[in-house]
Amino acid sequence: MAQYRALQDCYIGGAYITAGDTVTLPNNFIPPGALDPLDSAAVTAFFNAGPQICGLMRPQWSTQVVVPPVTRWVPGPGLGQVQLTGLGAGMITSGGLPSLP
Repeated sequence: MAQYRALQDCYIGGAYITAGDTVTLPNNFIPPGALDPLDSAAVTAFFNAGPQICGLMRPQWSTQVVVPPVTRWVPGPGLGQVQLTGLGAGMITSGGLPSLP
């Protein structure tokens, strides 16, 4: 099982998760950018999901403080590459970050 911290209020697998809460999900779950991976299984799933933008980091219906993610996608060392920071430091892929609409 992989652990994540919600960066925004979200609805996953039939459950409502409030921003800032920690949730445990199956290792084969494909995490959205709204989750911050907290262990190696979560980082692997986050990396396999590919580069994505995390969106707004805020609670919508609570007053719980939401801190920025530890593990996130940033531009990589090479042209067209992106890499993870935090727990995923050193994990690099090609393709670049998606652009905002």
